[in-house]
Amino acid sequence: MDSLKSIFKKTAEAIGYFLKYKKHLYVKPLFFIIIALGIVLISVYVYKNVIHEPEELITMDFTGNEEAVSYDFSGTTVALDPGHGGDDPGAPSNYGEDEDHVVYSIASQLESQLIAAGAEVIMTRGEDETVSLDDRKVEADLFISLHSDAFDDPAISGFTTFYTYPNQEDFGKHLNAALDEHSLLYNRGNQVMEYQVVWQLDYSGVLIELGYLSNEFDDYILNQEEYQGEMVTAIMEGIDSYLSR
Repeated sequence: MDSLKSIFKKTAEAIGYFLKYKKHLYVKPLFFIIIALGIVLISVYVYKNVIHEPEELITMDFTGNEEAVSYDFSGTTVALDPGHGGDDPGAPSNYGEDEDHVVYSIASQLESQLIAAGAEVIMTRGEDETVSLDDRKVEADLFISLHSDAFDDPAISGFTTFYTYPNQEDFGKHLNAALDEHSLLYNRGNQVMEYQVVWQLDYSGVLIELGYLSNEFDDYILNQEEYQGEMVTAIMEGIDSYLSR
């Protein structure tokens, strides 16, 4: 212990001696270091506040950009099928609601707009209701099944429209084109797939994968109320385009 104290004492004395009697060795270099540091700090300040304008925060704004559009779907019966539900929550979400609630929210908004446009709407399930695939078969003019699935690969993103029979392809094309105008996601196209809710129909029906909750960005935007409204707008446009062809 005494040896340590002696070492510290000698070190302190040496430092004191150097600072007191060797100023000519460190005063000038220290002066230039302080000047250089000041120049750097002033340069950074000028760049950030004078030369380079601060970047604006990027936000997604879907409201107030379009005029309200009125549709007349009188005489048309539309079946809306929010995927999963009840005992089957569907794909899990890391950001907000799971698949069953995401697609039910969109389906409910779509139901309101379709009714306002004069259409008759059939919902295949209630908000927390468990319904088998067989029981989702209903008689209507148009059938739309809504999903937001998941993949093992979280990099997979995008929306897709699926149909089974040739007489359903055109309806899928119109919905896909409208979604392409409004979605922020990659368009994976209008594809043939034998999903039961579609192949058990003999009229125009499609299954729409609005995105994949296993992808962080898809998950985020599909849980945004504004983006859900944008998907409703797209589907309404797709229906109108198909009926007006």
